[in-house]
Amino acid sequence: MTRNSAICFLFVLLAIALAPSWGIAQASRVAVVKHNLPEFRDISIWKGRAGLTLFSPDGKYLAVSGKSADVVIYDTETGEIKSKIDGDGFRAFSFSPDGKFVIAQNVRDLSMQIFETENGKSVREIRGLGKLSNINKTLGGGFLSGIVLEMGRVPVTKNWKNILVNKNDKEFSIFDFETGELKFDLQHENFNSGWESTKLVFALLGAAAGTPAGFAFLGSASTSQFSENSRYLLIANGNKKPTLWNIESGSLISKFDAGERVFHSGFSPDGTMVATSDFDGITKVWDTETGQLLSTIGSKKERGIVAAWNRSGSKIFIIPSGKGDLKAYAPQSGTRIYAFEGSMPNSTILNKNSTLFLTTPRKNKAILFQIWDLETGKLIASAPRAKKQGVLISLKWSPDSRMIATSDGLKKEVKIWNTKGEYLQTLSSSTLPMRFSDDGKYLATGGVLPNTKLDTGYLWEFPEVESDERLALKIVRR
Repeated sequence: MTRNSAICFLFVLLAIALAPSWGIAQASRVAVVKHNLPEFRDISIWKGRAGLTLFSPDGKYLAVSGKSADVVIYDTETGEIKSKIDGDGFRAFSFSPDGKFVIAQNVRDLSMQIFETENGKSVREIRGLGKLSNINKTLGGGFLSGIVLEMGRVPVTKNWKNILVNKNDKEFSIFDFETGELKFDLQHENFNSGWESTKLVFALLGAAAGTPAGFAFLGSASTSQFSENSRYLLIANGNKKPTLWNIESGSLISKFDAGERVFHSGFSPDGTMVATSDFDGITKVWDTETGQLLSTIGSKKERGIVAAWNRSGSKIFIIPSGKGDLKAYAPQSGTRIYAFEGSMPNSTILNKNSTLFLTTPRKNKAILFQIWDLETGKLIASAPRAKKQGVLISLKWSPDSRMIATSDGLKKEVKIWNTKGEYLQTLSSSTLPMRFSDDGKYLATGGVLPNTKLDTGYLWEFPEVESDERLALKIVRR
């Protein structure tokens, strides 16, 4: 650790010790700073910068959005910088399962680059958008990305055999991760360069006339996703007929007649069903083997979008688009099972084992967040909300589901809670983004140096110490 890093470390420890209780009884620390991350770059909505905090699956490496490069990779144990990885700005980033490689997706053309983790050496590049590019490339990337707080993950199958790459807005390709070779071309829709250019002109004219909603006319926001069993791919880029593909053969299974434009979708855990939610808020559940429509959930008067499935696939959860509660339905019949009464419709976070839901409350300023049993719809615990505290914009479960990290603003400090809704600790000088390591031993956050406005990041460690002061919180190691 350098002299400056050591000084920062001491300042942070002092700040933690003196942290205010903000209206709730202050608990003993459950996390301590292991390393300062001086190369961390903050999130900026206005400058189009998405944050990144991502651990390799084995926890050996930590990747953060960097100051001197798009991504900086640290050794989590020593705090040493292992490599710096640059491109034209990244929109997605992932580690390979063994942590030896990283794959990044460039903002400008959606191309993929694979690097060695240890030294940042480029292994190969997979071409993205072709000469006829999409709206993001035309406008230089990021202009229409919306408010994105955290960098996404690269579209790759769970078994890491296949990578999805955009050729343009409507044509996609599947590449082999290990070799970089093209496996299949997937034609989601016929691509017409003249029509795409015409749509772009209409959208720009609409924006110039004060109607930026005209950009929705482009329909270029692809929300494609792979099934958990790595067999299927659904492409839903805002058109009325999302397509379902067999990844093993590259064949089209079905072109669903959704009736309206589809932007949201979700596979059941076993991959036997997939749900699509259209622009009118109607969700349809389809059989992935045959493409047959199984059920329809909701209506124009009762709109919603698919949020998640339980592990057995016997329940699908729908977030209402307007006022109302999160609801559980039977996917085969579309029958409503129960509602999570008093939950906020647009804030639903599922834990790793798909047994618990986190939501923010609706019309209850005394409650910060709620914890629900997914299988029964019963409220387990609620966390109190301090006076004048803002609405949460980010919640994260620890992998063992024993802790929750929250933040109620881009520059607000991260707080740690247990699943009884009890406040444990404020991580002084920390900010978004935030992410737990897969073993739950670490939490990475953004941050600022104490008493300054200088950006930094922090690697927080949860010591393996059990005591009454930690509210009987036991961290389970895997």
